[in-house]
Amino acid sequence: MGHIEHLSTLFDLKNKAVADVGAGSGAFSAQLFQAGAIVSAIEIDPDKVAAARAKLPSDVAVLEGRAEALPLADGSQDLLCYFFSFHHVPQEVQSLALQEAGRVLKPGGRLHVVEPFPYGSMFDVVRLVEDETEVRTRSHEIMGALGQGDGAFELLDKAEYTLSRSYPTFEDFLKQVVRVDPARNRIFEENRTAIEERFEQSLDRSSGGHLLHQPCAAYHFRKR
Repeated sequence: MGHIEHLSTLFDLKNKAVADVGAGSGAFSAQLFQAGAIVSAIEIDPDKVAAARAKLPSDVAVLEGRAEALPLADGSQDLLCYFFSFHHVPQEVQSLALQEAGRVLKPGGRLHVVEPFPYGSMFDVVRLVEDETEVRTRSHEIMGALGQGDGAFELLDKAEYTLSRSYPTFEDFLKQVVRVDPARNRIFEENRTAIEERFEQSLDRSSGGHLLHQPCAAYHFRKR
């Protein structure tokens, strides 16, 4: 199952104002747009902003901005999404980021957060260049607590599924996962042999493919 496929079972995206926070180079923003949403792609990295603007349709608004200071008007969004990006928000501003989500959402608007678990074959490889055990664990704890009590958000749905990605060669993995991040690339150059061995050991070739699997959880909230 894919992220947008699952989201579409919970929320009608057509003609809805949707913010994709931590959009990267725009892969999920493109899918949201294809599903009929009016998309604002928010990204902090200027290089990724430039890449997204070059890649995405002109009707997608690509904006440089931070999760804790979104470049969006109050009450302007029907839906705000984090796809594998909330755990990258610095811990000291994660609460502010959630407040910002509440600010830009319309009354009754939705917050959709998908976070990877700190396990799975994809994680087993990636942790050799960046171990996200702590930040992913914390992110799930925050999501688990967010909908409790009488706070700003009500949890409507939680679903766990596995995202599978194909990497026919080790170089494909490097290009998509390692080379895009200078910090990861530096660590990789110091540990290439071990990482390549882990990659080959972790690949799922059972169906004739070359897959790495990442279990995740999707949390779907409504603004109170």
